[in-house]
Amino acid sequence: MRMQSKKAIYRYASTLKARTKIGKDLAAIRTRISDIAISHEAYGIRSIGDGTSHAIANERLLKLRRSTPRGQDKDIVGLEEDIATLVARLVLEDQWRAISIVGMGGIGKTTCAKEVYNHGDVQTFFDCRAWVYVSQQFRTRDILQSIIKQVATRTKDMTKLLEEELEEMLYKLLQGRRYLVVLDDIWSTTAFESLAKAFPSDGSGNKLLLTTRNNYVAQKADAQSLPHELRFRSQEDSWKLLCRKAFTESIDRVCPPQLEEIGQEIAAKCSGLPLAIIVVGGMLSRKRRLSEWQRVLHTIRLLLARDPNGVSAILALSYYDLPYYLKFCFLYLGLFPEDYLFSARKLFRMWIAEGLIPQHGGKMEDVAEEYLNELIDRNMVQVARWSANERVKHCQLHDLMRDLSISKAKAEEFLYIHGNLDTVAPASYHALSRARHHAIYSNGSFSLEESSPNLRSLLFFKVDQIKCQISSYDICTRFKLLRVLELEELRVSYIPRQIGEMIHLRYLGLKHSSIEELPEEIGCLSNLQTLDIAENFSLQTIPDVLWKMKSLRHFYMRASLLAGKLRIDTLQNLQTLSDMHIGSWNEASPANLISLRKLGLKGSFTANRVRIFDSLAKLVSLHSLSLKSADVVFPSLSQLSSLRYVIKLHLSGGIIKLPEPHEFPPNLNQLTLYHSRLDKNPMEILEKLPYLFVLRLKSSSFLGKKLKFSANGFPQLEFLELEFLEFLEALEVEESAMPRIRSLQIVGCRRLQMLPEEIKYVTTLRELVFKEMPGNFLDRLQGEDSHKVQHVPSIVKS
Repeated sequence: MRMQSKKAIYRYASTLKARTKIGKDLAAIRTRISDIAISHEAYGIRSIGDGTSHAIANERLLKLRRSTPRGQDKDIVGLEEDIATLVARLVLEDQWRAISIVGMGGIGKTTCAKEVYNHGDVQTFFDCRAWVYVSQQFRTRDILQSIIKQVATRTKDMTKLLEEELEEMLYKLLQGRRYLVVLDDIWSTTAFESLAKAFPSDGSGNKLLLTTRNNYVAQKADAQSLPHELRFRSQEDSWKLLCRKAFTESIDRVCPPQLEEIGQEIAAKCSGLPLAIIVVGGMLSRKRRLSEWQRVLHTIRLLLARDPNGVSAILALSYYDLPYYLKFCFLYLGLFPEDYLFSARKLFRMWIAEGLIPQHGGKMEDVAEEYLNELIDRNMVQVARWSANERVKHCQLHDLMRDLSISKAKAEEFLYIHGNLDTVAPASYHALSRARHHAIYSNGSFSLEESSPNLRSLLFFKVDQIKCQISSYDICTRFKLLRVLELEELRVSYIPRQIGEMIHLRYLGLKHSSIEELPEEIGCLSNLQTLDIAENFSLQTIPDVLWKMKSLRHFYMRASLLAGKLRIDTLQNLQTLSDMHIGSWNEASPANLISLRKLGLKGSFTANRVRIFDSLAKLVSLHSLSLKSADVVFPSLSQLSSLRYVIKLHLSGGIIKLPEPHEFPPNLNQLTLYHSRLDKNPMEILEKLPYLFVLRLKSSSFLGKKLKFSANGFPQLEFLELEFLEFLEALEVEESAMPRIRSLQIVGCRRLQMLPEEIKYVTTLRELVFKEMPGNFLDRLQGEDSHKVQHVPSIVKS
């Protein structure tokens, strides 16, 4: 019987590989056609008189390179057979199995697992799926919570639940459903055993998919399941992958003849390890002269002679090749925990606070974004999430790149990590006392006596305070030279008056830290650039001292704070203000906020509607605006048309009648509606907005049964999201509607029966995402409606 099963898996894998090749060939043709069309536009071929600048052309090419479906890498080389075999094992074996992908760091385990996880056959076979990073610094409750959030339709507050209760909750959620859970980067049997009881092991085809460096972990997880070991890439595949990463601006990604011989030798030096290949490829992508490639090869030879470990030697070369202004930016990333998803926005704030970003006409955030993009282009940082307009939202470091960052940072006496469990050698007491940037992890202890009072950064990550034994008072009295203090999710309850003495502080993160009050002395922080006090539900008021903090650039608060006097008119550097109560805004005289880019307001807009919109119209830098109404419905929104500079608008609250197209901000390109309770088809108005690029209709924004998209409507729309529209039953799409649409996401529309027939004519679609949709809707996609979506490269169902 087992022999028959193996034969079935082999036949399925062979068929899948052939099918995948045909699909990739077709996708390559479509991509080539798309590349030619876009590159024509980028280089101004379409219009001789077009004055498109070189910078804009580069930006478009950069966007083109980053247009791959979320979570997938279009440069998969040498993994086709592995993917086909693993997919076959997941969908053909009808008993519970824990299947492990095993191999050394950097060999492509996570990349392979992502391709398998997102494969159409896998999405169809399983009722629910979840993906979690485990890592060495795992916390069982965090992992359980993450899985629950992915497999449950709606989740309650889990902060007060014990681990045993979370385990039971997850078990019940999975029971009776065919599930796939990926445990990525699992290091120990202890980690697996702490989670195993939460997974029902009945015989309905349920699967766990593990990625691990440790064969012993794979055997302990399931002794009956043969681990799938990834191989090193062949020289042919290594060369192909290097070319794809080194020649990203070329349509064919072909190496010029004069570089091929030396390029082949460089590829060979990478010993078939994909991470080393793509990092070297990223480095070579900025070099086009033969002499530059010769220098790279020469340096690799020297490093390999000094360090026989080829991986570390080649990754070290990527660090040495960085320009000086990126080196410390890269080292700073070593402070974040293993597999940690760090917010790009938060990273920019920290880099700026540390003085790593030069003053550049006041637009340091833009420079920081350029720096991060360069690290990404060099394949030293991985993108985890993109925004709709293709800007980076979240990133992470590969384990080996993080090891490199930490080792180089320690050599420079730049950082120290309390509670680090990785393979990097611990620092001496001397290094501990010299390092100016410290991070404390959940399993770490932190001693005041051992730490230098001259710290510049102190970052806490879900720390156990009993073990850590440090209070906010200790921090404020001892570390007065701090520039960055991150206390997010650390239960500090109060901030002492001594914080006013920390005059060098530029970044203060207090999000979700349970603080109950802020002292007036916080106004003494004249150099503070970022203050985050969001999600502190016991904090009712803040002292009226913000006006003293004239360096403040980003202020995040909780909108339910009591309205009152809060003077902010002196804050000419302020760029972000979120979320502010409308009562405080009315008292604020905000006309001097000449740098304000992003604003969130909440409260009643009825009494002072004209005054509010008049004040908003004067904000010449305002690009993003969020309005959350505390009334049953918004008053008239016709004054939105006065907001000439707003391009991103979020409206949360009842709307009796949408503004006419000419009453919206004239340059609007992103719109989100939430709880609008519209009963008439909103598309009749919204499809006439000339520049609308992203449209999100969130929970209860539309109460009708049918949404109709008219011919030639939405001329610029590329992203459409429909979420929790509980009465929606049908979509109607006329010919030539949404001519540029690329991504359609439908979530929790439980009454929607099917996609319209006309969707098959929407050839620009590159991505379809369906979450929490009824079974009959998903069944139709695989059966009678499959012809409607067969042209879409990426279809995600969960």
